[in-house]
Amino acid sequence: MRRRFVKIAAIALAAAITVSAGACAGESGQDTFTGDASEEPEYQSSLNPITPSAYRDVRGLKLEKGSYISIIGKSEATAFWKSVRSGVVQAAEDLNKELGYTGNDKIKVTYNGPAKSEDIDEQVNILDEELSRYPDVIGIASIDEDACTVQFDLATENGIPIIALDSGNKYPGIQCTVKTDNQEAARTGAYNLANEIGGKGDVLVLVHDSKSETAKERLKSFQDEMTEKHPDVNVAEVIYCDKLDDIRKQMADEYNEGLKEGEREVQKESFSDADVIQYMIERHPGLKGIFGTNDSTTMLGLHAIRQAEEEKARSGGEDGQSPDESGEDSGKDAQMPEGSGKDSGKDAQMPEEPGKDSEEGEQASGESGEDSRKDGQVSGESGEGSDEAGQASGESGEDSGKDGQTPGESGEDAGKTVGASAQNSQESGNESEKDAQKQDTQADSENEDGNKTVPASADDDKNEGKSQTDGTDKDTSGDQISDDEDGGTDDTSTENEWTENTKIVLMGFDVSKDQLKALEEGEIAGLVVQNPFGIGYASVVAAARTVLQAGNEAQVSTGYLWVTKDNLNDESIKKMLYD
Repeated sequence: MRRRFVKIAAIALAAAITVSAGACAGESGQDTFTGDASEEPEYQSSLNPITPSAYRDVRGLKLEKGSYISIIGKSEATAFWKSVRSGVVQAAEDLNKELGYTGNDKIKVTYNGPAKSEDIDEQVNILDEELSRYPDVIGIASIDEDACTVQFDLATENGIPIIALDSGNKYPGIQCTVKTDNQEAARTGAYNLANEIGGKGDVLVLVHDSKSETAKERLKSFQDEMTEKHPDVNVAEVIYCDKLDDIRKQMADEYNEGLKEGEREVQKESFSDADVIQYMIERHPGLKGIFGTNDSTTMLGLHAIRQAEEEKARSGGEDGQSPDESGEDSGKDAQMPEGSGKDSGKDAQMPEEPGKDSEEGEQASGESGEDSRKDGQVSGESGEGSDEAGQASGESGEDSGKDGQTPGESGEDAGKTVGASAQNSQESGNESEKDAQKQDTQADSENEDGNKTVPASADDDKNEGKSQTDGTDKDTSGDQISDDEDGGTDDTSTENEWTENTKIVLMGFDVSKDQLKALEEGEIAGLVVQNPFGIGYASVVAAARTVLQAGNEAQVSTGYLWVTKDNLNDESIKKMLYD
């Protein structure tokens, strides 16, 4: 009888434990994972790349009711920062659901950013306002890594801890930084660009600003990768988008030097950002590639390339000559300062100090294997909040490509005619030279029945006997460039001469709707796509851990992907895209 009682009691106890466990699970508000992937939230794919893994999860963060977390970004307008905001909002919802807080008891989490991207003054004003509300913690994506020291000191005096997101800050009291691994991401971009252009040639780097940590890290790592692994690729110019006015002034000065009496001067404001980049492109004949350090700079590069190609197509049709027939002069005529010719490259160069400083800085010592650069790989992240500098200007550059505008209406017309009047003063001499070159070119083209020769106008010392049909130069869609449709090896343009047959490979950071479209159409060859949702989510977790004094990692990495036309539609990639 006693044995029977023990057996029944054991069964009853087991049943009670089972019921109790089910009740606890219900009370906690947590869904029990059964192995069905559909039970994961839709945004889980944006949390999985975050390391350490503790920053993917709000469980266990027992903040007091009504706690206040303030997150300040670099913008409210761009796709990147909208996605960061979405991550912040989602983390707040998850946190309140986990704690069971409702109404006035909810954890208050706010996101604010400048209306205009990269507006440091507005960001400082937002920070001042948030400090006056005495939040429990502030997270900020610093536009200038040296800025806000006074505000941070004030926060420290009032017991308000600070974390950083996207871009770090030099302030010594920063508790944690949540961002992309910019060094690895930029090296991945450099590796793929070098590979796409055949491992040699000149490239430009468009940098969103000269002040943020994000911009500095990406530029330095890009240059280090080229120097260490791709020595035949030359970073010919570094162009900072917060210093474009210096180049605008240079362009206006060149134009105005050649004015005749009674002709109107051009002001630097007449040139759009895209005009400036087009001008820099045409100062580097034979340019192979452009790399943008965020979404705005990448789109700016795209607009400038489009403008240059449209202008090249128009100028190539003059006098009945094709770009191939017109030889070297066609390359000159396509340059924005048409009358300045070669001298413009010598006498009016962009200030090189920023680029030099970056090149002479210490090189990153971290090794990064080629395997880590393969398509679709997730790695460390960087909130390209800085991704916004120059976006509006990139849009204006596209509009400026239209015909019929005066310099006052668009920078492009001014750009196309920079030095036009100066050219008139040299016209009689240049015309005779062009006629002679045209005759030589036509004579050479008539020699096709015999041995083919390179026109006298081509630059023999640069050609080195190589044809662009050797497969080393590819356009942005990956198609081999060929000068002769019949597959011949005759090349009437030199390897280093920027012609309609030389396509500039464009790569960069982040992904907007326009970037996705350009990627699909082959105008952009590859993009480092960050994880802004993950940045926002992990920043809230880091902020909560800071309030609870639970300890933080010095740096939290949120992952990135390398996206191309080939893997764009992969399911694993599509889940991480944002626009």
